Amino acid sequence: MESKASILVGEYISRCYQCAICSGICPKARVKPGFLPRRMVFNTLIGHPERVINSGSSWDCLTCGLCEEKCPMNVGIVELVKSARQTGLDGFCNVAHSNTFAFYNIMASDKVNPKRKKFLAKDVEIDDNSDVLYFMGCIPYFDIIFKEDVNFEGMGIADNTIRLLNAAGIRPAVSEKEKCCGHDQLWRGQLNFFNKVAEQNLEYLQNYKTIVTSCPECYRTLAVDYNEKFGAELNVKHISEYLVEYVDKLKPNGKKAKVTFHDSCRLGRFMEVYDQPRELLSKMGYEIVEMQNNRENALCCGVPQWVNCDDENKEIRRKKMKDALETGAEIMITPCAKCQIHLKCLQRDKSEPDYNIEIMDFTTALVKALSR
Repeated sequence: MESKASILVGEYISRCYQCAICSGICPKARVKPGFLPRRMVFNTLIGHPERVINSGSSWDCLTCGLCEEKCPMNVGIVELVKSARQTGLDGFCNVAHSNTFAFYNIMASDKVNPKRKKFLAKDVEIDDNSDVLYFMGCIPYFDIIFKEDVNFEGMGIADNTIRLLNAAGIRPAVSEKEKCCGHDQLWRGQLNFFNKVAEQNLEYLQNYKTIVTSCPECYRTLAVDYNEKFGAELNVKHISEYLVEYVDKLKPNGKKAKVTFHDSCRLGRFMEVYDQPRELLSKMGYEIVEMQNNRENALCCGVPQWVNCDDENKEIRRKKMKDALETGAEIMITPCAKCQIHLKCLQRDKSEPDYNIEIMDFTTALVKALSR
């Protein structure tokens, strides 16, 4: 933390002038009394980064990036949070544990090689010799845990991603060597864990001309973090970016529906992919009605890296659902599997009111509108 903190302190001294825009825009600050991004920055600025660690405030942060989107001085608040988490983990200080720690340990094990191809639908076409790889991510694991619990689409997302690639004339490879990309480990400060899975993945990923993923978190991790940490120059594309190049091959079946699109934090603010998903949905015949908070202003689903699924974050999900309902859309489309799980969890909660809107993955929406 010392070297990292000194870099951050220098950055804040030269940039941050405590305008408090970050705290004013922060969705977590609106539901948790006392949580202020500005306070974390101030404590670091005056030379007391340990206060950020000891308070546990770094674990309250959603890492949604909205503060950085609005910061006039481009202060790296999210990097401060990641650094504080890492130090907290190293010193066993105010760590917010997730019930998925053991789950991810299994995924990163050298002895565990999930047979991903075995779980694919019979109608999808893959090719082991293709130079286009579909990086599936953690969908097979989430399928087992959440499919029955919250009606998560699970492997349907993987199947539909490949169906769309097939419709574009692509038969992608699917690798049994694939490990978890390491997104959550990196953002929770578990650098040793992240490095381990990244190195395992890089042994085979560099053999492919293009890597396509339907997961925004995998997209960000493979495209940005693998490059920053290991210098890996991978050609990674989100499925929406890849398909927009083949849009003329996707023929709509004529079905109509009014939908609203949820801009997930990683795909939107972190990777600036806004237009491509909307272009494809419109091409397939959907009428898109925007939420009040959309694109770079979109509200986070409220549960970062599977930690802090509490009443405060639940309130953020309620606000998200309210935003969607006010559009009058029949369907809220999300490109992120975790966002779907978090929002459907709220929807299935018997203590909650009836949220009368269907929540559907982006790839599923396209396949439903596809003439095949």
